[in-house]
Amino acid sequence: MSENVLSGSRNVAIVGPYLSGKTTLLESLLFVTGATTRKGRIQDRNTVGDSAPEARDRR
Repeated sequence: MSENVLSGSRNVAIVGPYLSGKTTLLESLLFVTGATTRKGRIQDRNTVGDSAPEARDRR
């Protein structure tokens, strides 16, 4: 693949049942790939994927 294709944005869908670890997986993927400098924690309400206030309230 060309460098242009690899450097473009990526869209993914993480699908699973309630409490299956989707948010934790997303936080780990973002951290490992260098997209973030730290892993967010559900308990701290600072995750990237749960940005909506109602999602953070549900934890």
